[in-house]
Amino acid sequence: MLLVPSDEEHTWSIYNVIDDKLLNLKLSLSHEKRFSGSSQGWLVVVNEDHTVTLYKPHFILKDDICDANTSIQLPYLFPPLLDLTPDDDPDPDYGQFLIEVRDYHVWKALITADPVTNPDNCIIVVIYGFQRKMACIIYGKDKTWKEIEYRGMDMVHFKNQIYIVRNNGELISFDPCNGTIELVAHHIEEMLEAMNFNSTTNRYLVESCGELLQIERYVAFHEDGYDRVTKIFRVFKLDFDTTEWIEIKDLGNVSLFIGDNSSISSLATEFNGWQKNCIYFTHDEAGLPTDTNKSCDLGVYNLESESFKLYYNLDSTTFQRMYKRPPIWIIPLPNGY
Repeated sequence: MLLVPSDEEHTWSIYNVIDDKLLNLKLSLSHEKRFSGSSQGWLVVVNEDHTVTLYKPHFILKDDICDANTSIQLPYLFPPLLDLTPDDDPDPDYGQFLIEVRDYHVWKALITADPVTNPDNCIIVVIYGFQRKMACIIYGKDKTWKEIEYRGMDMVHFKNQIYIVRNNGELISFDPCNGTIELVAHHIEEMLEAMNFNSTTNRYLVESCGELLQIERYVAFHEDGYDRVTKIFRVFKLDFDTTEWIEIKDLGNVSLFIGDNSSISSLATEFNGWQKNCIYFTHDEAGLPTDTNKSCDLGVYNLESESFKLYYNLDSTTFQRMYKRPPIWIIPLPNGY
């Protein structure tokens, strides 16, 4: 299900992309900005003091009185060092800039196990800051975040290992207990077609049917630097014997869901209406938001036909609200849905 901003303050709606409708459910949080991640059914929020809160959302019927969400407080996470405005010449937009920096301080988060039901195996890993630095904390053990000497684009918990991919497709394994890093697979060659347009590459890791997959997404930007559109997807699986990435053209009965969330793989046959061999994607930011009128880059990509079905059938006001509150995938599904 896709969590989208509601017209009510501090409220989010649940959008069923298959049935193309908003469910009669809502999520209420004192949170009017971007979620910094979604993993293991938990939402990640960076607070004003740069502490981090995990929320286990509680969905209620729209007419019901709001119920409390389960939350877990994590320590202060290395704030950005900003001194961009002289005291004697303050910039009126500086305060808004600081808010946006905080909202994007954490790009993505991974939670290896539920901190309530399985706290002994819960490790939280985040990608943060302009340089996409990384940090981790072992829940219930560490009192502070530990820096990881690596820059990443995504991470996944696969067969009791944490794997991290960097911007060129290189893969490493990371041991949170001793901080060691080991190279697993080398980089992926860039597509020649991508050199024909002004683009950036987003990468995602996901476990799917016992395989480790890397999704490569080429996003093209308009000359003004604001509007963006996804142009190409490629999917690779890792051959652990040869340590090589092998491109695949067929996901079988699998659907993938990518964005600011921990990537999700699901059998399309388990849910009526889901399209197999497809990638459902949302508008995850390549930088700070800069233009309220920019388009939203979300839709469905069919790997076999290499075709896009762009945009979900949401009203224009919902898209406008996505400027400050981008949509995000969340699992598990609410009971009965």
